[in-house]
Amino acid sequence: MKDKVPSFLEFVEDIFYTFSQIKPGNIDVVFSKKTQFPILKFNSELEIVIPLPRKQDKKYVFEGMIFDNDSNGRKNLWCMFLATIYHLASHVCVSRYSEYDQWKKNKTKDVYLHVIDFIEDVSVERYISHTSSEISENIKNINSKFMQQIQTTSTSHSVCDLKICGFDNEGKIENIRTNLLNKQDGVISSADFLYQNRELLPRHNLPYCELHDPVQMLRSEEKSPDFEPFGIFKETVERLDAVWLIDEQLKSKLLRTYGKYLKDLNFDSVIIPQGNFHNFMQLKEKALPLLRRISQQIRMVANIVDEPRIDQIGYLNMQLAIQSIASEGQSTDIFERDEIKRVEEAWAIVVDKSASMSLRFDQIKEFTMCVAESANELAGKSDAWALFSFDNNFQILKDFKEKYNHEVQARIGSLENNGLSLLPDALELTRRILANDPRERKYIFVITDGHSSGYERINQHLTKIAKKLDVSGVSLIAIGVSKSTSKRFRNSVRGSSDLKQLVTKFITAYKTVSSDDM
Repeated sequence: MKDKVPSFLEFVEDIFYTFSQIKPGNIDVVFSKKTQFPILKFNSELEIVIPLPRKQDKKYVFEGMIFDNDSNGRKNLWCMFLATIYHLASHVCVSRYSEYDQWKKNKTKDVYLHVIDFIEDVSVERYISHTSSEISENIKNINSKFMQQIQTTSTSHSVCDLKICGFDNEGKIENIRTNLLNKQDGVISSADFLYQNRELLPRHNLPYCELHDPVQMLRSEEKSPDFEPFGIFKETVERLDAVWLIDEQLKSKLLRTYGKYLKDLNFDSVIIPQGNFHNFMQLKEKALPLLRRISQQIRMVANIVDEPRIDQIGYLNMQLAIQSIASEGQSTDIFERDEIKRVEEAWAIVVDKSASMSLRFDQIKEFTMCVAESANELAGKSDAWALFSFDNNFQILKDFKEKYNHEVQARIGSLENNGLSLLPDALELTRRILANDPRERKYIFVITDGHSSGYERINQHLTKIAKKLDVSGVSLIAIGVSKSTSKRFRNSVRGSSDLKQLVTKFITAYKTVSSDDM
């Protein structure tokens, strides 16, 4: 059997969580093209932002450096990226920032952060060398290349000023490093000494090491040094390049396809958002009781295979299955005989994430997660449903062709409300997407308050699009609307403060519409 090719983020997550020895979702890790350098914040819990490469003038920009878009340039890029992953993953595993909570009180923030970074980076170095000498040697080689570049390219500062002032100071700081590596000195006693002797601390920061401020001054990029990876590090670099190129091609193709549907619509663009899997897991934990009931019902369906009843062999009836979940029934005939029904359905779930949704957006995110989890398990096929969101832009959370994996779940976790509500444009774009779907029954579930905004006569346009959907054979169900906006939709579900009640209302509306379609 051919091995499944992971997405780029799946592959990177696997490296990060394996090396950190942390279960996926247990820590707030975000991959982002919006930040230039790694960010690590250690307040009540650890938060990490890992930058992703950005295209700029046919080259890549990453961590303050420019990389050519050829095999050698990307090799250097992925060496830097991989060093970042191993460095931050090691912090997650070995750094105990809570140890400094009392110590850092009444101290200057910039200085105590510099002290903590130095001490904890020594712990990281020790962890990497003990975990894999090969990875450790590769990272040391990267560090050496950077120091060579600093020495040869610096014109406004002396080497002594960029590294450590004076040979005597260099010897002192190396002694501290050695004692920390060998665990001869305690972290607090070392922190006290370094805070009082801050001039000893290195004045440079390697690009792959963490910063603590999400607002960073952009600095002019320099061309990356050439690195020479070897062993498992080299193999991983080559794999990163391969999955990145495949992933970029697939996403570019997807965006081009959706871009063709934008004619005469008012969206700024179609985008595939970056995700936050940690946020998704928090949402899932919050809704766990409801999701458990869903899973129990689905397991009951799967277990029928052991001793199938004659009237429960055939095609899954989506309507009866989700009705069973909502009612928590013990036994519901959720299969239909082959000869009775062979109808396939396509679901498009569309989430309004505009500013008008702010008062109850946490509930909307939770509901979206529940609907996504249910749709994935009940549909049986990942290509039977898609998930989108919109404001000024149209966001692809899950295309019909995508699997419901960590990357898709992370996109749900990153949902934030802002911008205008181009509701009629979102419905029309979704209609155009579904027009090419061969399945017999098509549904759009739009989660919205029904308040459109963005241009003149937008509500009249909404009425026109709703009628267009009716005649095109696509069933539209609006979820979360108010009493005043419900009249704009033929099938609607009023908003509710209770999540279970909202799910039940959604299922009831689906049942009504699907019955009408028979």
